[in-house]
Amino acid sequence: MNVTFIQEPELEFGTGQHIDIRYGLSTHGPLDQKSEFAPTKVRLGLIGDQNSINQFSKWIGKCRRGIAAKKTPLVTLFPAFPGFGDGKPLCDFVVSEQSSRPIIGREVRRLSSIKDRNELVTESVDYFLAEAADLLQSVACDVIICLPPEDLLKPIDAGSVAPGTPRSRRKSKTKEPHKSVWHDLLKARAMPMQVPIQMVRPATYGGKVHRFRQDGTSTKNVEDEASRAWNFYTALYYKAGGVPWRLVRNSSDLDTCFVGVSYFHPVNGDSVQASVAQVFNERGEGVVVRGGQALVEKDDRTLHMDVETAAGLLRNALSLYKKEHRNLPARVVCHKSSYFDDAEANGFQNVADELGVDQLDCVSLRKSSVRFFRNRPNPPLRGTAIELDQRTSILYTQGSVDFYRAYPGMHIPRPLEITFDHTERPADQLLHEMLSLTKMNWNSTRFVNAEPITVAAARNVGNILRYLDGTSAIQSRYSYYM
Repeated sequence: MNVTFIQEPELEFGTGQHIDIRYGLSTHGPLDQKSEFAPTKVRLGLIGDQNSINQFSKWIGKCRRGIAAKKTPLVTLFPAFPGFGDGKPLCDFVVSEQSSRPIIGREVRRLSSIKDRNELVTESVDYFLAEAADLLQSVACDVIICLPPEDLLKPIDAGSVAPGTPRSRRKSKTKEPHKSVWHDLLKARAMPMQVPIQMVRPATYGGKVHRFRQDGTSTKNVEDEASRAWNFYTALYYKAGGVPWRLVRNSSDLDTCFVGVSYFHPVNGDSVQASVAQVFNERGEGVVVRGGQALVEKDDRTLHMDVETAAGLLRNALSLYKKEHRNLPARVVCHKSSYFDDAEANGFQNVADELGVDQLDCVSLRKSSVRFFRNRPNPPLRGTAIELDQRTSILYTQGSVDFYRAYPGMHIPRPLEITFDHTERPADQLLHEMLSLTKMNWNSTRFVNAEPITVAAARNVGNILRYLDGTSAIQSRYSYYM
């Protein structure tokens, strides 16, 4: 067993590089700050009841001036939010009466009184989107913000499966009816609008109730206000077309395309699984690809694609990549949460050879059942890598961080088990690359993401595409799915 440590990868910002996202944005500004295409003012459209709109608008004004840091000695873990506009790191975010669409109280009461939960979710999503469509007829908006009030969220949450619940806890001998997820259905049905849409819970701008439980009690938001502002406005900047940061790329390295593959069960399908790919380059610019059907491997009940399906998925992914970037990459990296079998590896390799791709690396990853401990109170350092054999390594993508002088998580971290199924690059380079890709999640500005954005984004995309049939038009930019 060989243990090594991967230094925290740096990211590139407007005028420099740094390992920390918040420090990098505060000091160097977003990557595209000097570009004529960078957002200078993000116009937000608001859909919600009058109270939610008022509270959110008030929070916008407060954040524009800046949010003080949490009172703690961990100053690098909890920095102040510097505000936006007027020479601040991020551009201005604006709302107005003209860009707000209040929902009248009796509609909230009517919707929240619907007894069937799936009907409640569907009707309320359609109502919000109808209001958004009407708003866009009269006002130009860069991002639409949906603000469902607590009176509506309470009955919706009461029947939900909590995000992050392990699949083993969701299963039962009797197949349960699908429980629609408000956020995912909203994103799916908003595809034709041509404007990114964002659901915002009261916990973000009010800091109170985070989520309701089935018994009517609630969980509180434990994240400090400055951290909420950092995450929220950085994500909005990306949704509006901005590029906050990117991976640091060696000028001598090959142009690389990162592909994440996941599977999803269509809501209106039986046992058919479909594959989906999310394609990234070093800038984090992604295009979404919808794949074909997947098969269940008889030996281990794991989802896989046959040769033709795998080849078609990668061929479509690289076709969209070329359309987006005007060239094909010299190298392709594929990440998947189930191992690459021979059919998938052969299908990908056939396409790589057909299109003249010089290098192909297929790497699978999953949560490890093995954990390691330090002779100290805190968990192992993020970046700790343990080589189990030539094809398998353990990587701590969550863990203690020297820059923070702390562990930023709340629970004992589980490392990833990495399998090098079909690779050409050395394992240490692939592990460094995977650690870097955990920092490309635009929804998070702290080192807390367990998975690389390739797999995490592909799963998010699948959660939304499951509500659409195979003929529905979809948006190619990832900002419509996050």
